[in-house]
Amino acid sequence: MRKISRRDFLKLSAAGTAVLAIESQLNPLAEAMELMTGGRSVNRTSHLPRSFLPSTCTQCPAGCGIMGYVEESRLVKIGGNPKHINNQGTLCARGQAGINALYDPDRILKPLKRAGGRGKNRWTTIDWRQAYDEVAKTMQQIRPNPAQFVYLTEDLRQDTLGRRFTNAFGSPNAIGAAAIFDANKKVATELTWGAAGDMPDVARTKYALIFGANPMESHPQFVGFVRRLVDGIQQNQAKVVTFDVRLTNTSALAKEVYYVNPGTYSMLALSMANVIMSEGLQDSGFINQWTNVSEPDLAAHLAQFTAEKAEKETGVAANVIRRIATEFATTKPATTVSDGMASSHLNGTQNERAIMLLNVITGNVDIRGGLCLPRQYDLADASPVPPAPAASSLSHPAELPLAGQQSIERSLQMIQDRKYPVGMIMSHGFNPVYSNPDGDAFAEALKDDSLIPYHVAVTPYMTETAALADIILPETTYLEGWDIEAGPSPEQVPYVALRQPVVPPLQDSKSFFDIAAELSTRIAGGMEGYFNFKSVEDYISARIAGISGLMSAGGLNYLKQYGVWYDPRSKPDYGAFATGGFQTPSGKIEVSSPRLEQQGYSALPSYDPVAAFNKLSKDELVLTIYNTAIQYDAKTANCMWLDEILHDNPVLINPQTAASLGIKDGDKVTVVRTARTGDGVRSPEGIGVDAKARSVQTTAFITEGIHPRVVAMANGVGHTGFGRIAQGKKVDKSSVERVLRDPNTELVWWGEKDGTGVNPKKIVPVMPDPAGGGQAWGDVVVTVGKSSD
Repeated sequence: MRKISRRDFLKLSAAGTAVLAIESQLNPLAEAMELMTGGRSVNRTSHLPRSFLPSTCTQCPAGCGIMGYVEESRLVKIGGNPKHINNQGTLCARGQAGINALYDPDRILKPLKRAGGRGKNRWTTIDWRQAYDEVAKTMQQIRPNPAQFVYLTEDLRQDTLGRRFTNAFGSPNAIGAAAIFDANKKVATELTWGAAGDMPDVARTKYALIFGANPMESHPQFVGFVRRLVDGIQQNQAKVVTFDVRLTNTSALAKEVYYVNPGTYSMLALSMANVIMSEGLQDSGFINQWTNVSEPDLAAHLAQFTAEKAEKETGVAANVIRRIATEFATTKPATTVSDGMASSHLNGTQNERAIMLLNVITGNVDIRGGLCLPRQYDLADASPVPPAPAASSLSHPAELPLAGQQSIERSLQMIQDRKYPVGMIMSHGFNPVYSNPDGDAFAEALKDDSLIPYHVAVTPYMTETAALADIILPETTYLEGWDIEAGPSPEQVPYVALRQPVVPPLQDSKSFFDIAAELSTRIAGGMEGYFNFKSVEDYISARIAGISGLMSAGGLNYLKQYGVWYDPRSKPDYGAFATGGFQTPSGKIEVSSPRLEQQGYSALPSYDPVAAFNKLSKDELVLTIYNTAIQYDAKTANCMWLDEILHDNPVLINPQTAASLGIKDGDKVTVVRTARTGDGVRSPEGIGVDAKARSVQTTAFITEGIHPRVVAMANGVGHTGFGRIAQGKKVDKSSVERVLRDPNTELVWWGEKDGTGVNPKKIVPVMPDPAGGGQAWGDVVVTVGKSSD
């Protein structure tokens, strides 16, 4: 056994302690200063009160409520907002480290213009007037063909200003990245019960089956969901059972943990459903009244998925499948938790529908402790609303008709393959060169000005994507800007949250609202009328005007004071579908999906094996890329507090597998994608299953906590851009703008000692699930061997 140093221990224990380290507004010992009731803070030395403002975190999708504490116009701490219904005053490490993102020593504070070839890192500082003039001129030149303007963003569902700007210009090509992460889940749930997503009521459940998900480290509601899951276990004695390809922090909470063969989640869930139906444990009343399938037809369909057949496919014993299925059906209430690896396969949409079926046949749909519909307010766009242009082949690829305007990996591939003419790309706060599959190929496309004549990056940072721009417009961070969001809560009550500046914008950085409004004015031609608001506050006020309860409470002024609003009289309205039905064409849960059938897929939840996993050779393994509680994809690697905890990503290998390959713990190894990746993909012309990069080098970490046929690497590290902190380099404070100086940047040690990891996504080809459009991150076949150097 290798010797573990203090720094090694810090890294190894980080994931396990990340949730426990969640800050509590009620525990002064856990903080760097004394806290007063109500979220107020005082300086420990002077005991003078700090000013504070509530806002909303964007370090991950959870959108937790935060409090920004300020001394002499400088943010000194971020804490949780105790009034926010989601996180209830708690905050994870990512949220607290947002202060590092604000004062990133390499943050861009003035507009930059490329002075050499794209990617040569030669820039000239320009003023905003010149930047606006040049961008507006280019957009005016392509205005006769507005669809040549392409807007790329991380989450189109949240970036409503970006969609508004693109539509006002006349382009349909506002394209989001949801397909990279959760498109299969969204499509599966929308097809089945008419709402995109779900909200397991884990705080009130008695039984939770978790398929391929790791909410203790990664979940759309993260901290808020973790709190409820722990409440369900501790206060409600809920039994948790996990099925995954590796041991996770969530596994540590479970009563039972099982490895499952990769890509077989739908077979496992359908075999459990078959047990429930064949044993007569189903909720016949619910099936007959609220689904569009008859019991006999469903039972006949499920009969093919026997526990014995499932054992051969999944690796889970038949007797375990029967027992767990029976326990789930006879314990009320019960729920499932999915997403994560269950979605990230070529059969991800059917995996999600099969898992959802377990709740449907047991009547655990939208009940207390069951699988609930996501409840959220509708934030209408502010009037006048620009008309939505007709869809293009880029915004809605014909071969992915159910995926909607979120198929960014396919859209980028069309641009790379010269199948769609582009006049200009604007990337907004998004780093596809790092985040996307086959990012190296897109980087090559961005370097080719005959393919992409003009690229404007709106971002605070020199990311791998921004480095390939012609103009960089320095945007404010979330701690200096405004926005509004309405999301579902694990409390099963909808809310509206405000993001407002806790400090003024640093130097010449500007909010995206200001950038979009000014560009619209300069482009003109009617576009300016859609941004004719006195201020961003007026725009936000217009968006919340339709929420009567919020307006009665004080509207935007209330949100400024408290950061969040929800109706204090509201309680979870379980079973609301009983009065209005489900938002599907039939008004019922469409277990049998006509829309899937129209596209040539099985109408009923089914199991389609991943062809690449058939007959793997003894040396071939399946690569899993997993998220952690520390780093979040391309967002957080410039936060040194997080980097000190997690900065590299060795490949996790089972001891049995490592022994057969002659690999020892700590060995340098090469992970190579094999030609088998993508076998059998239902691939319409143009969707490839190759990637520019074929291998990455890392070190081996031998652990029993992974399936013998699987290897795994963490996401969020291995940057080649994003500034010196993300690359593990010390920063001499004398080389930094005064407003960004932090003496701790001179103490960065991990780059020299451990390195900063690698980005495994670069060897992943573009492989969308043809039904849901989501990227099949979990379907990459690799070999692992000792590196020769």
